[in-house]
Amino acid sequence: MMIAVPPEVLSETERSLQTFGRVVLCQIIRAEGSTPGKVGWKLLARPDASFVGNLGGGAFEALVKADALAKLRARAGVEASEIKRYYLTEEATRGEATGMVCGGMAEVFLEVMVAPPVLAVCGGGPVGQALARAGSMAGFEVLMVDDRPEFRDPDLYPAGTLLAEVNRDYEQDFLSPLEHRDLYVAVVSRCWETDTAALAAVLRQAPESLRYLGLMGSRRKIARVREELTARNLDLSALGGVELHAPIGLPLGGDSPGEIAISILAEVIGKRYEKSAVNS
Repeated sequence: MMIAVPPEVLSETERSLQTFGRVVLCQIIRAEGSTPGKVGWKLLARPDASFVGNLGGGAFEALVKADALAKLRARAGVEASEIKRYYLTEEATRGEATGMVCGGMAEVFLEVMVAPPVLAVCGGGPVGQALARAGSMAGFEVLMVDDRPEFRDPDLYPAGTLLAEVNRDYEQDFLSPLEHRDLYVAVVSRCWETDTAALAAVLRQAPESLRYLGLMGSRRKIARVREELTARNLDLSALGGVELHAPIGLPLGGDSPGEIAISILAEVIGKRYEKSAVNS
C-alpha cells in the first residue's frame, strides 16, 4: 500500500527550524528492490522527539528516526549531514541492517539544518539600531525589543528584523518564542531603570540556549543596576554560567553609535566562535 507523503513536511520544516533552532530532514534519495518507502519520501525529526512525514514505517523508519535524534541530541552542526544506507534485511555486509525481510536497500539523506543565531537587542535607540544593522549583516536573526512604539518602527531596522513589544518593566516573555535558539542578548536601553527591567526579564525567562549577555553603560551605571538586581533577590549567576559582559563590547575605542555597535558585535562574534576556537 502506497502511503502519500504529507504535503506539510517542507512547510513544517521551516516552522520547526524557527522554533527549535535545529532539525533533521530525512529523505530517501535512492531505493533498490522491495522497500516500504519510495524515493522522495521525507521525514522531519525535531528535538522534542516528534516527527512529521514518514519513510514507510517499520524497523527501517525506526532506525532512521533514532539516527536523526542522535544527531539532534549531540547538537550536531550542518557538517554532520550524511547519506546513510539501510539494508532491509536481517544482515548486512555494508550499511545498516534493519532486521526486515523485504530484501531491498534504501539510501537516506539525513540533512542537519540549523537556524541562524538570534541577537536580541533591548533598546531601539541609535546604538540599538546600529547593532541591528550590523548583526543582520553578520548573519544573526535580530530581535528588537522596546517599550516605545516609535522605536518598533520596521523602517528603522533591516528587513526581517523581529519586533517585540514590552512595557517599561519588561514584564512580557519576549524570549519565549526563541528559547531553544542560540541566543545573544545586548541590553542597550535608554536608562538604568529599563536596563534593570530588561536584565530581570532575561533572568526570569532563563532561556536554555543563552550564549551571551551584555549591558551598555558607565561603570557607575552598571554598579547601580547590579545593586538593584540584588535588592530584587535576582542573581546573575543563575544563568547557567553565562557571565554579564559589562561594560559591553570590546575596548576598540570610539564612541559613536556605529563604533559602539561594532565593538559589541565583535564581542558577540568572539563568544559565538569561542568553543570552536578552543577546540581547533
